Amino acid sequence: MVQPDLVVVTDPALVSARGIEGAPTLVVEVLSPTTTAYDRTTKAQRFAALGIPHYWIVDPETRAIECFRRHEATDRLIGSFGPGDTLTHADFPGLRLGLATLWR
Repeated sequence: MVQPDLVVVTDPALVSARGIEGAPTLVVEVLSPTTTAYDRTTKAQRFAALGIPHYWIVDPETRAIECFRRHEATDRLIGSFGPGDTLTHADFPGLRLGLATLWR
C-alpha cells in the first residue's frame, strides 16, 4: 500500500464513507531525504499502475515541481517548474501557481 502526501479528487462520486473508491485525478508527493528514491520509483510505478492520471513531485530542496502524466502504464514528464516559474498545466485550465509564493 502506498499513501501520497496530497490527493486531488475531481469526481465527488469517488468519495464515500469508506474513502476514495477509484483513481483520484492527481497525487502529489513532497520529497524528503529519506523517501526520494522510493517516491520517484516504487510509488510512481504503483500510482501509474493504479490508473492515476497525474503524479506531481514537489522537491523542497531544489524548490521545484515536476508534473507527470500517465501514458499507458508509465508516467511521462510533461513539465518541470523552478522557484521563479509559474506552474500552468494544459489539463487544469486556469491553474496558475507562482512558485515564488510557495517557497516563502
